Amino acid sequence: MIYGIGTDLVDLDRIRHWLDYKHISRVLSEEEINYLQSMTSSERQLTFLGGRFAAKEAIFKSMSHGEGNVNFKDLSIMNDQYGKPYLKAHPFDQNFKFQISISHTEKQAIAFVICERL
Repeated sequence: MIYGIGTDLVDLDRIRHWLDYKHISRVLSEEEINYLQSMTSSERQLTFLGGRFAAKEAIFKSMSHGEGNVNFKDLSIMNDQYGKPYLKAHPFDQNFKFQISISHTEKQAIAFVICERL
């Protein structure tokens, strides 16, 4: 059963200055940071960061901000073998499942999330 939906749009120019460890460590999990650091293109890093930021905002919106003590780095969004994003780690009740879609252009990243109660 669908519990909630969330979407978020990020202007990549607005977060361009976040490509330093101080900022990314507030948004990304350690696993996501390791993946980001393996990328050689700063533009690819920016779209990755923007997409993950948008997806995490959309997850919080789908939960109506859920539990107030959860922050961005508590969520780890990775990609499966086909490139589909999935929520690998989260502190929410395990009776929730999240469907995530992330897309981007050169200037924006967008994410859409469906939160299902199992």
